[in-house]
Amino acid sequence: MAPFGIIRPQDDRTSQQCSDWADNLIANLKVSGHKKAIDVSSCTPANTSNIIIALKYPCDLICYFGHGDEGNWLSRSLTTVDNSNVFAAAGKALVSVACKTARQLGPDAITAGVEAWLGFTCKVAVITPHKGVDPVGDAIVDGLTVLGAAKTMQEARDEISSNMNQLVIEYDTGKYAMHPAANIGYFAALALRDNVVVHGNSGFVPLK
Repeated sequence: MAPFGIIRPQDDRTSQQCSDWADNLIANLKVSGHKKAIDVSSCTPANTSNIIIALKYPCDLICYFGHGDEGNWLSRSLTTVDNSNVFAAAGKALVSVACKTARQLGPDAITAGVEAWLGFTCKVAVITPHKGVDPVGDAIVDGLTVLGAAKTMQEARDEISSNMNQLVIEYDTGKYAMHPAANIGYFAALALRDNVVVHGNSGFVPLK
C-alpha cells in the first residue's frame, strides 16, 4: 500500500467538477489498496502555503485537479505554484489535470527536481455531465487509475490517450453520438488524446 496526495482548489463550478474526478480517482486507488495521505481543498483552504505542504508530503504521487495555464497552477485566477516553488515536489510524480500546464510548468518542475510530470498541453474540457455521466472525466480518471496497479507514468499517459481515442469514436458514431454536447466532446477528446504528455522519468512507478 502506498500513500498519495490530492490537491483540488474547488474555486468555481469547473474546478468543483474536477474535484468530483478526484473523488473518483481516490475511490479507485483505495480499491487497489492505496491510501489518501493528504487532501488540499477549499476546506483546507487550497492556498499557496497549504499546497506547498502537500507537495512536500512524504508520498511519491500528488494529483492536482484545478485551473492552470502554461506556467502556473491557479486558484481564483491567482498563481499558487510556478517555477519559483514547484521544487517543493522534488523526487515525486505530479499529475496535473489542468489546462496547458504541461507546456511550461511541467518542464520547469523537472528542472526543479520533480521525478515525473503527467499533464496536458491543451485546455482540459470540463463538460457538464448528462444524466449523471461525465465521459471526459471518466476517461481521465480511468487512465490514472492504472497507477494503482503499479504501472508507470508512461503507461498511465498511454491509457488516457487510448481512452480518449475510444471517446472520439463514441462521440462520433457510438453511444454518445446523441449526447447534447457530442460535438464539443468529440473535439475535446481528439485534442486531449494528442496532447497528454509525460515529462521527466516516464518509467517512474509512484504507487508500489
